[in-house]
Amino acid sequence: MTRGYRPVVAIGEAQRKASAGGMCVITVEAEARLPFDFVVDDRGSTSLVRVRRLKYAGYGTAGIERTCRQQLAELRRLPDLGSITSEIWVRGPDRSWHRYRVRKDSLEPCG
Repeated sequence: MTRGYRPVVAIGEAQRKASAGGMCVITVEAEARLPFDFVVDDRGSTSLVRVRRLKYAGYGTAGIERTCRQQLAELRRLPDLGSITSEIWVRGPDRSWHRYRVRKDSLEPCG
């Protein structure tokens, strides 16, 4: 499991952003120690979301693969859940949000 503190404020911001964007947000208890922070359903498409707050800008897929290596590995270790996908949402120092769909062997920007 990832070391350090969960980015509680960033998780709350991400959940509010998802809700404002029309997604249904399902919260997860912090004590559950799961590799994702919450679940979203966007018009029938369900995703497990992991939030990461970065101190430095750099949102290309190669940079995210390097910076978020441990979190991505945890999401990739999840069993195949059929149509449920995994995403990592990254908040930068300028408070901008970047979303990436996590695949077993790749990472791709969402939207």
